[in-house]
Amino acid sequence: MPGFAGVAEALEELGIGTGAAEAHGELCGLACVLGERAADAWLATLAGTSGTAQAAALELLGGMAALSCEVLAEGAMRFTLLLPADEQLLAERTEALAGWCGGFLAGLGEVATTPAARAILGGDTVREIIADLAEIARATLDQAEPDAEDEIAYTELVEFVRVGAQLLFDELHAVRSAGGCDHLH
Repeated sequence: MPGFAGVAEALEELGIGTGAAEAHGELCGLACVLGERAADAWLATLAGTSGTAQAAALELLGGMAALSCEVLAEGAMRFTLLLPADEQLLAERTEALAGWCGGFLAGLGEVATTPAARAILGGDTVREIIADLAEIARATLDQAEPDAEDEIAYTELVEFVRVGAQLLFDELHAVRSAGGCDHLH
């Protein structure tokens, strides 16, 4: 999997204003409904908005997209979120996690258009996960000097989001098997 900085540079090279975490979140939200088709749909959107797309940037992003979809489909909990490294400031990591959640919800909402998908998303457990992700999407770090408890809370949120995304992917299996959605980008 390419690193956070590499994905951010590739997106910047393509003239995409979305941050790396938000873009990865959107891809993963799309993958919940589209499965493997999400990588191509997401990449086509990026290529379409970039104008003079750079082949190396698209190749890097395509590899990341395919691998992310593959790992989600494995269901072995090997899936990880694309976020800044732990050495980065907690405020930056928190902002990226919020962006990841916002992107995930946007991607999911974009393609979960069938009655079957909407029914699954309306279930109690799924609705609760989505509400929690929406709350995390608004997260900020209020303290100038975060402490060890803040680091622990961040780590727990990342794990919650990771598991929640995997659970949503698993819950939407029947929708993916039936063809996913009414439209692709």
